[in-house]
Amino acid sequence: MADKRRNSSAMPGLDWGLLTIIITLLTVGLLMVFSASYAQGLVGYGDPYFFIYRQIIWTTIGVIGLIATSRINYSFWERYSIPLMGVTLLALMAVIVLGSERFGSTRTFFGGSVQPSEPAKIVIIIYVSTWLASKGRKIQDVKVGLIPFSILMGAMAVMIVTQPDISTAILIVITASIMFFIAGAKLNQLFVVALGTTATFAMVINYSSYAKDRVSRYWESIRNPLESTEWQAVQSVQALVDGGPFGVGLGNSVAKLPGRLPVSWSDNIFAIIGEEMGLLGTLFVILLFTLLAYRGLRIALQAPNNFGMLLATGITTLFILQAILNAAVVVAVAPATGVTLPFISYGGSSLVTALGAAGILLNISRYNDGTLPTGATTGKMSHARFNFGWGDRRTRLSGAGRRGTTRSGGRRPAVKSSGRRTAGGQRKAQSQRTSAKSGKARR
Repeated sequence: MADKRRNSSAMPGLDWGLLTIIITLLTVGLLMVFSASYAQGLVGYGDPYFFIYRQIIWTTIGVIGLIATSRINYSFWERYSIPLMGVTLLALMAVIVLGSERFGSTRTFFGGSVQPSEPAKIVIIIYVSTWLASKGRKIQDVKVGLIPFSILMGAMAVMIVTQPDISTAILIVITASIMFFIAGAKLNQLFVVALGTTATFAMVINYSSYAKDRVSRYWESIRNPLESTEWQAVQSVQALVDGGPFGVGLGNSVAKLPGRLPVSWSDNIFAIIGEEMGLLGTLFVILLFTLLAYRGLRIALQAPNNFGMLLATGITTLFILQAILNAAVVVAVAPATGVTLPFISYGGSSLVTALGAAGILLNISRYNDGTLPTGATTGKMSHARFNFGWGDRRTRLSGAGRRGTTRSGGRRPAVKSSGRRTAGGQRKAQSQRTSAKSGKARR
């Protein structure tokens, strides 16, 4: 049998559709960051280009990271998932002790320039993908799957909530739970995880004055955001209302002026898009993320092994959940979280991390013809590939992993008939031959 593995020099091209979507999001982001921040840059720093200069620098670093990760065989992350996880744990513990306080929380180093929880999202996805792929069918065993998974997610959530960064912890737990389900966990196990997660975060919110204050203000604003005492909700919703169908025009936003919508160039940039570009602008951004979800899940479905499938699913899910949460905050459907809009919002750690993760997704797309990168494991694809239940072998998504040809490029062999049907066919053929002979003898 021919070896399915090939080196990077023999890899097919990148997923240009996904790359085009990412470039478009980056372009929209740079344009809107400049529009949303120049007034604050002029008033606060005496330089209208203060924020956009830094965003361009971070974008350049992120693009370099995207190019690098798109050329690194994704099996590399599987081999080094444990050391990466160890470094992440140390960084999360260090930020609690040595981090800089900003907006009432201690999440960053160097005065807000580096936020460890951002790369931690991707490292946790890598580690969970490695762990789930290694378990195969055993993931349905409570002792092998549910209990260790719950302990792992609980430990990660506690370390991130301590900062406090509850929104990031929720994103990580939900993303990992979806991966757990895709890997083959039973629905009752997922229900247990959901129940435990809900109870845990309810307890955290109840005992954390920081979270409790945000949730209480959210309940005040959800009935009528425009008459709420929550200033951010009022300003963000008013910006969307002022934008109307076509917007007030680029650079003409009122909500971005100092004293109005806070951090309009970062957490609330979706509101500025709605005000300046109108409903059409927000729908265009939503369309881009919808296409991103389609391309990412398509890459996951065509990945050659379980690790690649789970990793692509996790990265795509994180992007989409983060975009949904950011937009939900702007329209006052969710409490203020501080979650950025991927590829668009101002922010060094979030932008570089998102572009690096996109590079990993692009690298997985290079192997969508079924070949494995050098050093990759097969991952026991038959054990976990979008299955509702491995017992009846039904797929969770129709067409998952199915192709009209085999991995080696040949046609699929014809399915053999059962013995009973074959025997019946032979008896029918024999009867026809006997009838023909008897008819010939009569003639």
